[in-house]
Amino acid sequence: MSTPSEAVERRLYNALWWAKVQSAGPLEVPPDTPAVAGLTRAASPDGSSVWLVPTMPSGAGHAVLDELGTPPVAVEQPNETARVLAICVACCWTDRSGPAWPGSTGTLAQIRSVYAGMRGRAEQSSDLTLIIGSLRRLHATHWLLWNEKAGEVRLGPRVITWTPTDQSTLRDLCRHLPDPPPPVLTTPAVAPTPEDPLPAAADTPRTEVSDE
Repeated sequence: MSTPSEAVERRLYNALWWAKVQSAGPLEVPPDTPAVAGLTRAASPDGSSVWLVPTMPSGAGHAVLDELGTPPVAVEQPNETARVLAICVACCWTDRSGPAWPGSTGTLAQIRSVYAGMRGRAEQSSDLTLIIGSLRRLHATHWLLWNEKAGEVRLGPRVITWTPTDQSTLRDLCRHLPDPPPPVLTTPAVAPTPEDPLPAAADTPRTEVSDE
């Protein structure tokens, strides 16, 4: 049983990390970083780091999300951005019998191929501009990890917030997308993810705001 001072230190520790997440979004930290209440841990594919991602209260509305500093992400060209995210899920979530995170590495060539197949026409000169813009927006909001120099992409840490229902819907969506060609990678393949040395924090942050 913790002492009053230990409990205060724990609350201060959690508050500090939540302030960081509210400012910068999901954070990549060393794997031995202690667990934080309300932040889910997602180990990177090579085990060299973990991501701390906010875990929202079930059914949280706009008022609660605003108080926690994690309002819904608004992006330019939402339809185009959602289309590119769906394509990246199809390219990077190759083992759909398991969870989406961490997935595998996809390539810009795969995305361009599936994009053209979705549109039912040959690739046009404007397509690449739209695709790159969407990849940059999704990288900035941590839905994807986009390596523009290598032309490679992985699913971002935010995908660990997808529920089993979300993943079932996405599996069905992937079945209706054109199959991507095999990836040709410029970076070495990533080894399987080792076990995270620390458990995920199961507690959800408390809030006094009610969404009415």
